[in-house]
Amino acid sequence: MKLKEIREAGAKILVPDDESVFYNPRMAFNRTLSSLALGAALPHLKSRHVLDGFCATGIRGIRYALENPLDAITFLDANPRALELARKNAEQNHVQNAEFACDEFNHFCTQTKPFDVVEVDPFGTPAPFIQNALRACHKKAILSVTATDLATLCGRKNQPAQRRYDAAPLYVDFAHELALRIILGFVARQAAMQDAGITPLFSFYQDHFAKIMVLVEKSAQKADESLTHIGHVHFDPETLARDTKPLKCKNVQVAGPLWVSDVNDVRILNAMKQNAPDEKTKHLLEVLENEQGRPPYFYDVHHVGKPAPKMDALIEKLRKKKFKATRTHYAPTGLKTDANIHQLRRIM
Repeated sequence: MKLKEIREAGAKILVPDDESVFYNPRMAFNRTLSSLALGAALPHLKSRHVLDGFCATGIRGIRYALENPLDAITFLDANPRALELARKNAEQNHVQNAEFACDEFNHFCTQTKPFDVVEVDPFGTPAPFIQNALRACHKKAILSVTATDLATLCGRKNQPAQRRYDAAPLYVDFAHELALRIILGFVARQAAMQDAGITPLFSFYQDHFAKIMVLVEKSAQKADESLTHIGHVHFDPETLARDTKPLKCKNVQVAGPLWVSDVNDVRILNAMKQNAPDEKTKHLLEVLENEQGRPPYFYDVHHVGKPAPKMDALIEKLRKKKFKATRTHYAPTGLKTDANIHQLRRIM
């Protein structure tokens, strides 16, 4: 295969011209944020051995190793050509204590020693790999998951999401937030089956993917605590009302089960901001911080009423009325507030 050299952040890697080994430049921002989050989360761990599942060219694992103080990293891929290329790229970037395994992810995770960090970044849904990814986690570890099947998680039809995640999505203005929360809820329920609980450290949505990074702690008590954060979001398509409690309407739609509590840890976000490489990254982290403590849904003001007021003016007005209100990263016209739909419409 013909190779060309590309640069991503501080890494210099070889990628094939013919796509025989997958490399997606559109995921560079995902990798930047994931690496920042990993660096902020590593103090939670006693040791720092990372499994880069589905490593492909090795770019994610290489960046993790170059940008964070790791003890060791294992590159895993079922494609021998990918693994050969990952090895070349790791050597070229002088990655220390690197190991390489050519195996199918689920099989490898049932045979291996446990890891401190397990990265699950497949093409499409991560659902079939979560159980074994959890098995490959130490008693206290970080699980990092990317999902690119948002068409399923935001779909008009429930069946595909029900099959993959045992959860119902909604095709609504806040569908992308529901999608991220369905993934978190799925991971929490899968972890509970192994007497483990999760704590979200870092989560965000962009374009065609959702990213979550959680702390996994293996104990029955943590599992029980984790399940208290699972619930549903109810939606009235006529009034556009939404709530975690049942609504009094004829045609209520229900999303879930999903994670209804905060999806980020403020301490992680603050640590990430200190090392943010640019203003774009810092701004996103500030928006994520402002989302904390808000309901597990938002309103797209263009859907609520027209003409829509300017966002800053609307937020100021809501706050004067003693409501919580902030922008959200899920949509440029998205508003997170504890005001209900009727209160919001009156103020608009």
